[in-house]
Amino acid sequence: MKLFGIEIDGRSREEIFKDIVKRIDSSQRVFVVTANAVIMLKVKENPKYRKAVESADLVVPDGSGIVLVSKLKGKRISKYPGVELARDLVSEGSKKKWKFYLLGARERVVSKLAKDLKQRGVNVCGYHHGYFDGKGPVEEISEKKPDIILVAMGVPKQELWIYENMEKFRKGLFIGVGGTFDVMAGFKKRAPKWMVKAGLEWLYRIFQDPKRWKVLFRLFRFFIYALLDRG
Repeated sequence: MKLFGIEIDGRSREEIFKDIVKRIDSSQRVFVVTANAVIMLKVKENPKYRKAVESADLVVPDGSGIVLVSKLKGKRISKYPGVELARDLVSEGSKKKWKFYLLGARERVVSKLAKDLKQRGVNVCGYHHGYFDGKGPVEEISEKKPDIILVAMGVPKQELWIYENMEKFRKGLFIGVGGTFDVMAGFKKRAPKWMVKAGLEWLYRIFQDPKRWKVLFRLFRFFIYALLDRG
């Protein structure tokens, strides 16, 4: 499905993940965007950010808003949330001994997550918090040659960082995962399964952090743009 000129992957979760695993195993350099309503709204309104997302190799449908719009347009796509994709990568990576680099979140969050994953046998070759100016730990990441770089710095910073820096690397799966580190490290809880299934995870996040209420206005703008969009 095309939305605002961006091709969103309409394959099943299994097909998407199989494709990603194949690319990692063949040491490709890959950029994956986990698209939700906020990301697509930023694509619509920010030319620089649009260029970053347009450069992605895969744009995976993350949010319920994307799925709802696809239904209204007579298409069906499967949601594959970034937190679930990250967990699938960690699970598969622990078996295949892939090297992971964690970039983003607060220092205490990313350090705890790195420790937890290492205790589970995951090969975390390095980590760095997401509060930096400039290019950040590019040289360190390049030296360690990770197979997967999880970037949790929020929209638009994470996708812009990947877009501006991934050409400096020979290989690696680069994927923006938003607040996933906080969830995986146990600092925040994910929405109950019934809310996830009902497409209300965004509402749960607002309950967790009332400062996010402004996202409601963004969702409204997204739906207006999306319903008027002709692809």
